[in-house]
Amino acid sequence: MNIIVLGGAGFIGSHLVDRLLKDDNKVTVIDGHNTKITVVDDFSHGKYSNLPKDPRLTVIDADILGDIGHLFKKIDIVFHLAALTRPQWSIKHVAETDLVNVHGTVKVLEYCRDNKVKRIIFMSSSNLYGETICPTFEVVSPNPMNAYALSKQIGEQYCQLFQRLYGLQFNAIRPFNVYGTRMPFTGIYTSAVATFIDVLKNNKPLEMMGDGNQRRDFIYIDDVVEQMVLMAHSRVHGEIFNCGSGRNTSINELLALICTVMDKNITPKRLPPQFEPRDTLADISKAKRLLGWEPKIGLEEGLRRTIEN
Repeated sequence: MNIIVLGGAGFIGSHLVDRLLKDDNKVTVIDGHNTKITVVDDFSHGKYSNLPKDPRLTVIDADILGDIGHLFKKIDIVFHLAALTRPQWSIKHVAETDLVNVHGTVKVLEYCRDNKVKRIIFMSSSNLYGETICPTFEVVSPNPMNAYALSKQIGEQYCQLFQRLYGLQFNAIRPFNVYGTRMPFTGIYTSAVATFIDVLKNNKPLEMMGDGNQRRDFIYIDDVVEQMVLMAHSRVHGEIFNCGSGRNTSINELLALICTVMDKNITPKRLPPQFEPRDTLADISKAKRLLGWEPKIGLEEGLRRTIEN
């Protein structure tokens, strides 16, 4: 089997590559051919150090707006994770977000169509729900609050169009708040989990947006990758799946839990809230029903793994 992972050197992508290689080690390949994986990444955020050295793995430094169509020849499955991924950043950089996330996705879909790729797994986002009901089902109408969220909604629609017009199978995943090893720990748009761990490890002051009572659904990286692999190989296609823990935690509770795990304490400085949803919570019954998937790593265990690695 030949697989492309676009954005495969990043946080989620590199964990996916590890899992694909691990799964291949477990399979007896009757015809003597292993899985071959091509990672395409422009390394604006991804890192070579995230990827293992493996003869089954080819790494190409390129972006999805470049001339990469030839890479899709004889490819069976495409995992499309390449995108500009920061919601707050996208509010000020609308055109660039649209160019990469929308136009780039259309180019990828065309490459898949032209090379008769069987299936594409599209990395969408729960961010497209915006301010909505909780728990949130996949049938809830999107209410994007930034350019990033809108670009993911449009990406899903293009996937649906290409399946309808050309028979290109797809499944799309809407992760909620993903955390785990290799997540970026510094930078202006890092996640709450990463920010809290970084300031406690390095004895930095902590600034928190809002009152800390906003709630988020946190999901560990291994559970996200598990769902993506199931989406690639399931008979089910043409579907969009939430990926969350099915529980939400306030930002204050998250900070307290991380302090407990790290045996530290800190008093944050409060800043005005950002323009973002107050609460998020995934309904994950669809993934359980159609994929047989459910999360296995609880928040405390996931945080311990993240902190210790």
